[in-house]
Amino acid sequence: MKKLLFSSLMPILLMGIITACGGKTDGNEAEAELAFDRIVKDTTIQLTNDASSPQAEVHLMIHYATGKNAATVNDTLLRSGILTPDYLSASGSKMSAVEAVDSFLIKYAADYKQDFGRLYAMDKEHGTSYSIQYSCNTKVENGRKGVINYIAEVYSFAGGAHGVNTTIVKNINAETGKILKLSDVFVPGYEQGLKDLIVEKLCKQYEVTDLKGLQEKGLFVGIDPYVTENFILDDGEITFVYCDSEIAPHTVGEIKVELDDKDMKHILAK
Repeated sequence: MKKLLFSSLMPILLMGIITACGGKTDGNEAEAELAFDRIVKDTTIQLTNDASSPQAEVHLMIHYATGKNAATVNDTLLRSGILTPDYLSASGSKMSAVEAVDSFLIKYAADYKQDFGRLYAMDKEHGTSYSIQYSCNTKVENGRKGVINYIAEVYSFAGGAHGVNTTIVKNINAETGKILKLSDVFVPGYEQGLKDLIVEKLCKQYEVTDLKGLQEKGLFVGIDPYVTENFILDDGEITFVYCDSEIAPHTVGEIKVELDDKDMKHILAK
């Protein structure tokens, strides 16, 4: 069972690994030195001063590291696209996690008023069309030994028929604070072999025999199969997460591909 590294109640500092089953530590010293607190923000941004003004509703629950390597982890995470639009990666300023979240909200509000305000001024009879929603809820889980999974569940609605749900995953080396890439996990030249395994697993999931069959189901239409850098590095397996509308229509939803280590042993780094 996944082990959680944060409280599900009030924002508090945890100096150990909290399990989903009862709150025991697992003895992994590197992970225990990297704990997480959280910031919660709920904001309503009025587009104008009118009583019937459209509005943007923003909810953020952002976990941030404390302890060893916390500054490195937080700076890298908050500039890695966890929050979208990715305003923070364009800034070279050093900020605390709280300052970074506040900076995001200020910029988000300014852009909403500028971009949607101009349109609303010309189309007030359709005011509800200019109300939007954005939420980002993060969670922190214990992945394979020495790795922390940082997962953001993002929802965005900016008009149209439906909103978009996106899962963003970052895998953190608990000892160094580095965010791991596929090239850190697999041997050089892994790409084709891993792509073949993903296509094979998807064929089983969708009960087809080949790529053409997947395309008939709406997957990889007009694009070549590829390995996503959005993955969960877990104990004994890796889950590749393709977000809503990434490789298939919105109606298909998010697609996850779980591969066991034993099936990837020929391409996994030692």
